Amino acid sequence: MAALCRIMNWSIAKKLSGGALTLIGLAVVVDIMIAVFIGRGAMAAESSGCYLTDAMVVGFQCQGFWASGIVSAWLNLPTWAIYGLIFAPYSFKAALLAVLVWLPVAVFIVASRKAAQHA
Repeated sequence: MAALCRIMNWSIAKKLSGGALTLIGLAVVVDIMIAVFIGRGAMAAESSGCYLTDAMVVGFQCQGFWASGIVSAWLNLPTWAIYGLIFAPYSFKAALLAVLVWLPVAVFIVASRKAAQHA
């Protein structure tokens, strides 16, 4: 671990994790916009776009365009951050998801401190 700390370029790690946090923050903004302007419930089969679902837990679904699965995953990142922590003790998949979603936060904090030390 000490060797990794010596060879790690903390400014690049800070920029990359900051970019990931920006994408997650943007997903929060888009999630709020979908919840306010589009609402919840399934769309008609021939329509395209994203909507809020609240079957058992709140989430977002997209349909009708080629990247709908990727956009759905991106929109659900903020909810996975919360649900991953809640369900982590009960599911390995939820624990892994929580680690992956919260990893950019941890890397950003560590990289910010290390970059400040080396500056």
